[in-house]
Amino acid sequence: MGRGARRRPRLLAAKLRKMRDGLGLSQGELIERLGITDYINQGDISDFERGIREPDLLTLKAYADEVGISTDYLIDDAVDLPEELPAANRTRETSGKPQKRWAKGPMNTTTVTLWLPIRSEEGSAREENLARKAIEKARLKQYEMKKLKDDEYELTVSYHDDADLDEQIYTLFGAIRTEAKRRKCSVRVDFREKGTDRYW
Repeated sequence: MGRGARRRPRLLAAKLRKMRDGLGLSQGELIERLGITDYINQGDISDFERGIREPDLLTLKAYADEVGISTDYLIDDAVDLPEELPAANRTRETSGKPQKRWAKGPMNTTTVTLWLPIRSEEGSAREENLARKAIEKARLKQYEMKKLKDDEYELTVSYHDDADLDEQIYTLFGAIRTEAKRRKCSVRVDFREKGTDRYW
């Protein structure tokens, strides 16, 4: 019995374009934001958004992690993107233009201390340094990162409500772990809100 044509999600290209537009990013900026500069170029993003080809599974996961949704929203044509993507409302400016936001409502700002020890599975200080630089560039700089010590950072997080803050922190936690794994490193992540007893 012959194999039929591979099934493809019809709406994936439109969803990926809508997500990038909602984040207010160019194709090049999106690649940096997702932390996939070693694997994907601007031409690839263009092909994804025009439906010429599809992202690999790890790239799809990077898209989903960035905005705090399940990959089901991307690959299932019967499921629409949420009207408000949980983690897509971070304040940031791109090329002098205010970032578009999916979520609405007043914004709050808080300072969060991040404790981030990184350990290479092979005991390689070089890999630990590369992993740290990748995490700082792709994940922490968008939060006005200030490095306090080797393993300690101060981040400024803008959010709408407590649920939004939680979602952003947990999404960032997952993204940090993903970046570390790419360099065969492990991380212990601890977030604490400055001036309160709140931690994640």
